[in-house]
Amino acid sequence: MVLSFGANGCLEMKEFERYGWRGCWRCQHCLAVCPTSAISIFDKKPEDSLPLPPTEMGNYMEQLVLSRRSCRRYLDKNVDPQIIDKILNAMQAVPTGGNSSNVEYTIIDDKNRVKEIWQLAYSKMESAAKKHIYTSSFSDFYYNKMKQSEKTVRKNDLLFCGAPHLFIAHEKCSGKWAEDSKVNCNIATAYFELLANAFGLGTIIMSYPADVLIELAPEAKKMLHIPQDHYMKLIVGFGYPEIPYARGVQKDRKTKIHRYSTQGRS
Repeated sequence: MVLSFGANGCLEMKEFERYGWRGCWRCQHCLAVCPTSAISIFDKKPEDSLPLPPTEMGNYMEQLVLSRRSCRRYLDKNVDPQIIDKILNAMQAVPTGGNSSNVEYTIIDDKNRVKEIWQLAYSKMESAAKKHIYTSSFSDFYYNKMKQSEKTVRKNDLLFCGAPHLFIAHEKCSGKWAEDSKVNCNIATAYFELLANAFGLGTIIMSYPADVLIELAPEAKKMLHIPQDHYMKLIVGFGYPEIPYARGVQKDRKTKIHRYSTQGRS
């Protein structure tokens, strides 16, 4: 127990001997749960915390998820830095296994820098393709299919779909918790995509460009300064969408849902 009643009957906080599973997790739940705002911890004061969102926020979240889409056409302009700062600030609260918070974010918020990385990676990719060398997930068939769509839906950019900015979640991946590190990165990617959409930005989650940077264009990957022992599988391209949409689509997808309730399985 971190909290206990002292001899005078007042609530006291014990000194932390260790952090993690057998100590304090630095989760700040004690600060958040106290109804009288009596607890401050790690120089955090309850009056500086955000209020909880209203319950009707669930309706807006539902709309956001149902209306999100992959964007493959962007305006050739940088996103307002204040919007990116807000998104990254919110990303500090993304959940991780065991509250480890070891995920790192690499973001390229300058379209000219993205073009530099693109030029190097694209040339390496095309040179390899001429020798029928592809990433481990591709072949002649799939590469040619992607090339066919490049001039239509991908705005002459097979790699990043013309996105002016890139976001990558990565984490050191080794030892017994290696799989947890991968999950942490994938969770962060999903959160970033939804946050960006909430601010009116277009996004696309991509795995092929990450494979290209790792397997075919390590020189381009070095430009990102991501350590070699870090897991990096998904890249989010984002920016202002070129095509504005008036409404969401009506998907007929029938996802298999295995639901157990008091009435039995449905």
